[in-house]
Amino acid sequence: MIKDSVRIQGVVERRLFDANGNVKKQFKDNFIWKFLKKKFNLDLQINFITGYWTTKAIKCNTVTTRGKQICADQLGGLATSPVTAIAIGVGTGGTTALNSEITTYGGSRGAADTISHQTTTTTYDTCRWVKTFTFTTGASFAITEEGLFDNNTSGGNMLAYQTFSAVNVVSGDALQITHSVKFS
Repeated sequence: MIKDSVRIQGVVERRLFDANGNVKKQFKDNFIWKFLKKKFNLDLQINFITGYWTTKAIKCNTVTTRGKQICADQLGGLATSPVTAIAIGVGTGGTTALNSEITTYGGSRGAADTISHQTTTTTYDTCRWVKTFTFTTGASFAITEEGLFDNNTSGGNMLAYQTFSAVNVVSGDALQITHSVKFS
C-alpha cells in the first residue's frame, strides 16, 4: 500500500495605505495576544509584549473543514463555483463564515483583483489571491477577520480564514489582502 499525504496551509499578508498611498503601520500580534484575546477578549497592543508594529503583517490562516471539501471537489471536477472572493469583517472569526462581515463603505466582499499560481516549494504549488479594499467617506472600521469564499457577493462557502489584532481604517485608507494557500 502506498501512503501519501497532502497538507493545505496558507498565509495572509496585510498592507495598509493612507489616502496618499503611504504605507501605514499595523500591529502584528503574537501568542500572548492570542491568549489574552481568547481567554479575556482583550486586544492589547503592547509593543514587544503582545506583538510589534510593522508595515507588512503576515499570519498563518486556518483552512476550514468545508475548505478541505472544496479542494477535493475542485480536484475531482465536482465544484460548481471556484474560490475567487475575499471578505473582511469586524468579528472574531467563525468556522463557516466570518463573524461580522463588512458590507459597506468600500469594505464589501468581492472578487480578488488578481488570482495567480506561485511557486513556493515545487512548481505552482501555491494559489494566491490579492484584493485591495479602498474605504469611502463614512468608513471607520476596526478590521479583525478575513476569509476566502466561493461566492463574490454573500453567503457561499469559506475555504480559509484568519483573525488578527484590530486594523483601524478610515475614509481614504486602502487595505491590501494577499491570501496564499499552499499544497504540500
